[in-house]
Parts: sequence; structure tokens; C-alpha cells
Amino acid sequence: MTGNAMTGSATTGDATTGLRWSHLFFLLSTWAVVSIVALLVVGLAWTLRLKPQALQDARAQRQDIVRVLAGLADAQLRDKLDVLGPLAAHFAQIWGSLEPRALQREIDTMRAMLKMPTLFVVSPDGRPLAFSPLTGPDGTSNLELRYADRPLLQEAIRVQGPAVSGIIFGRASRDFVVGAAVPIKVDQQIVAYLIGSIRLQGSIEALEQAGPGGWLIMIDPAKQAIYLDRQTRQLTQEDWKGHPFVAELSRRRPDGLASLGDEEWLLTRAVMPTLKVDLVFAASVRQILENQRAVLLTLVATLLVSVAMSLAVSTVTAVRFVREQQAAALRTRAGTGG
Repeated sequence: MTGNAMTGSATTGDATTGLRWSHLFFLLSTWAVVSIVALLVVGLAWTLRLKPQALQDARAQRQDIVRVLAGLADAQLRDKLDVLGPLAAHFAQIWGSLEPRALQREIDTMRAMLKMPTLFVVSPDGRPLAFSPLTGPDGTSNLELRYADRPLLQEAIRVQGPAVSGIIFGRASRDFVVGAAVPIKVDQQIVAYLIGSIRLQGSIEALEQAGPGGWLIMIDPAKQAIYLDRQTRQLTQEDWKGHPFVAELSRRRPDGLASLGDEEWLLTRAVMPTLKVDLVFAASVRQILENQRAVLLTLVATLLVSVAMSLAVSTVTAVRFVREQQAAALRTRAGTGG
């Protein structure tokens, strides 16, 4: 009788142990499955909803930024170039009394006041009559330059009125500039052209300071890109006909995402009508999504901890319930055996 009772107790203990460990294994398996499902759900939510929404919000924000920057830069250029009209009218009034030295002094004074890289007067055949500064960076006289073949002067002669260039490389300034030519008329006859230029380096540096992180590029209709090199801090021009940015922006319905190397970029653009170029703002997608990923990781961690705590409480409750049931079964068997 005693032997049978002991055997029954051992068997019951083995059953108790087996039941408890199998129950724990079931709960742990459930926790693993729920965790995997939760991660899959969060991953799908990130791919299908959160990431596109973050990029859409960033695109809208940066579109407003690049539109404002393009408008401000274009207005600043236009304001400086528009000064040339009244200045040409002033020269026309005193043209008959202007000697070469007096014209040179006037040009020097006006260039210093307007802070232009170059300001000069040329005859209709492209020969400089006065030039400020008188010498170029290499020490040669700017009065020896000839401008008959320059598109800006040719356009002004063609329209018989003011003309504005796109982005050009100045012969005298040896830098990227925007030029404007205004005719000087005496008795309705064009006697000369007043030409001034604005250096782009300062404009782009101002744009970069105003833009909250990113890469600003000017792209003209010929797909020539002009941007400030981040290492040399010099204005650089490159042919971007086959560049991923140009390819993306040239699409009929661009989504504004382009890959360059191992980096993905979000592109927004606005037109600068005076320069006849697109101002493109390229922002790193990785940097845009960094904050979103931090929020997402916090969400995932919180979710997993919540699931783990919930399953732990369930495990403790279930084990306690199983032990109580087994204790009751043992008491019943002992009573029956007695």
C-alpha cells in the first residue's frame, strides 16, 4: 500500500514537472510568435505608411524652402541688374561731355558703390571704352578684351534693348557671373552698351546659409550644374546630362528620389527666371528618416516590453493556477487512498 502511494506520488510529481515545463514552453513560444508578428506589422507600417508619409512631409517642407530661396536670390540679382538702366540713362545725358578719363572715373565709382565684379562700357563693335577694374587677375589690361563674340552683347544688339545672360564665365572676373547689358542711347541712337556682372559665389553662399542643411545646385537648360564644392568652397561647373539628379527631374512624373553612390537623395526645385535656371535642393533621405527611425525603434522596444510583461504575468498566473489544481488533485487522491 505504501509502495503504491509512493509510486503514485512520484508519477504525479513527474506529471507536475512535465506539465509546468510544457506550459512554460508554450508561453515562451507564444511570446516569440507574437514578437515576430509585432515586428512584421511595424515593418510593414514603416514601409507602407510611415516612411512615405515622412518623405512626403519633408518634400512639402523643402519645396517651400527652395521656392523662397529661389525667389529671394532671383530678386537680389534682379535688383542689382535693374540699377544698370538708370545708370545707362545717366551716361546718355552726359555722353557728349564725357572724356575717356572722366568715363573711367565714373565707372570705377559706380562699380565700387554697386559692389559688382566688373562694370564696363563697350562700343557696338565690342571694344571696351572704359573698364572697371582696369586689369584682370592675371595683370593684363581689360581694355584689350573684345566682346563682339559674346552672346550677351549679341543679344542686346539683336533686341536693341536690355539683355540678361544666363550663368557665364566672365573673361575679366575669371569667375561665374550673371551679366546684363543696357544700351546707352543719344538722340535715339545706340552709341555704346553698359555691361555689369554679379558674382554667383556670394549668392550661393548666402543660399547655403539660409538653407537648413542640404545641397543646393543650379542647373541650366543645357544641363550644366553649378554648385559650391564643399571641400574647396569654390564654385564648380559640371556637365550633368547623364547625372541621376537630372535624369530624375527630367521624368514626366518624378517622385523626387535619386540615388547617388550609396546615398539616396530627396530632390525639390524651383525656377529662377532671371538666371533661367532651376535651383535644386537635394536632401539626404537618411538624415530625413533618422528622427523617424528613432521614434520607430522606441515604439518597437515599448511594444516588445509590453508583450513580454503581459506574457510574464500570464505565465505566473497560469503556473500558480496549475499548481493549485495539481495540489487539489493530490489531496483528492490521498483522501481516496486513505
